[in-house]
Formats: sequence, structure tokens, C-alpha cells
Amino acid sequence: MSAKKIYISADMEGITGVIHWDETGGNNPDYQYFRKIMTDEVNAAIEAAFEKGATDVVVRDAHGTARNLIPDQLHEKSKLIREWSKSPFGMMEGLDDSFDAICFVGYHAKAQTPFGTLAHTMSGAIFDLRVNKISMPEFGWNALIAGYFNVPVIFVSGDQALCDQAKQLIPEIETVAVKQGIGEASLNLHPKKSRQLIKAGVSRALDKLPKMKPFKLDSPYVLEIDFKKKESANRAAWYPGAERVGDFTIAVKCDDFLDCMRFFHLAY
Repeated sequence: MSAKKIYISADMEGITGVIHWDETGGNNPDYQYFRKIMTDEVNAAIEAAFEKGATDVVVRDAHGTARNLIPDQLHEKSKLIREWSKSPFGMMEGLDDSFDAICFVGYHAKAQTPFGTLAHTMSGAIFDLRVNKISMPEFGWNALIAGYFNVPVIFVSGDQALCDQAKQLIPEIETVAVKQGIGEASLNLHPKKSRQLIKAGVSRALDKLPKMKPFKLDSPYVLEIDFKKKESANRAAWYPGAERVGDFTIAVKCDDFLDCMRFFHLAY
């Protein structure tokens, strides 16, 4: 493996066992339990990276408050980014072109996905996010940010629906489904089994890194957001260069993807 510097973005809705919003934050005691499961799954990815020869692993806590991973239980050789800086990079904060590869852990399907576990796109305010007419889960949007820095996304774990969506965008990516939606319920692996599969999946992904390419779309970029509420659409429509293309849909055209990131950051 030639990769020495690995970036990991970790969400929570796609962690093994998580099935209800109460388990993803707040004062519910189950949240504390699933923080531990989340930390364990991220550690599995970190362990694979170091065993494959990585010298630097940076983890971005990318869920909710961005204060979910338990610092003293995270692999001691890794580095952790916590809290939100309020920059357009969001769940990819701290990424730059010095990284060799990116792994996503605990990701989930996009809003309005049948059988997606806690499916949503960034926030409860969005029905759909499209770039050049392609509907994007958070995975896709963050993969485009990675592509902006010319870094390939090589692995993702989460629910089965998310893994299917990831394969549609990046067919070569390694995926690990730790659960499968059954209506509002889900069928879950044992957490130990999930960790084993995540570690093995990251290892396989790093083995085939030389064949992986950054995820990019052709410029100019047309970004469209379908909002759930008119108040959100009304606000976003005031962004310079934005166009209202539907009652609840705002679009912006950008030559530089960073400008799309700025619009998205400020619009929602």
C-alpha cells in the first residue's frame, strides 16, 4: 500500500444497532452506549490503516454535535477533529490534498430512501440534493468534497441502502453493510462481527487504492436543493446567483466546486 495519510469521516446513524433518533444524541442513556459502538467501529478502520502501513490517520467526528467519539478510547496513534468550525467543509473538515485516501464509517442513506435507517440528507430541512442532476446522499456530497482535493473515497460502512447508493456513485468502492432496514426496524449484525468486517473492508480497500480515482463531476456544476419548507427556500433564494426553479427548489450554477460548497453551507 502506498497510502500513508488516511482520513476517516464518522457519522452515527449507520453504526451497528442504531435505529432511533434517541440513540444518536441528548440525555438518553442509549446514546452513551452507542458512542462506544461508534468509537469501536472507527477503531476497526484505524487499525486496518495502520496495519497496512499508514503513518498518519485523522478522524473527523461528523455527527450531530461533532462530539460523539470517546477520545480516550480512540486508537492512540490517531488524531481527532471535534466540533464544527462553521466552514463549508462540514463533515470533511481538516481534509486537504496531502491525504492519500478517505474512509467513511457509520454513514446512512439519503432522505426519502425506502428501508433506509434514519435516512436524511444533512438535516431535516432537505428533501433532495442534486449535483448535475444526480441525487446525492451525504456520502456523495462528501465524496465530491474529497474529489475537490483529488483524494479518493475508498470505503464506506453503514446500512445496506447507503451501501447500494454508494456503489451507484463509485462502483469500485468497498462497502460494509452492518444492518438492513425493515420498515422502521432494522436487522443488525453483532457489533463484534461489524468491527471484523469493517477492518477487513478497509484493508481490502487500501490494497486496491492504486486503481481508485477521486469522485468528480464535470464543471460547470449545477447544484439544486429541494427544501421541505418554504421558509428555507425563501432564505436560500437570496444567495447571490441563486435561482428559484420550483416552489421549494433553489439552484445555483458554479464553475468552481468550492462556490457550490459555500452556497450549500449558507443556504441550509
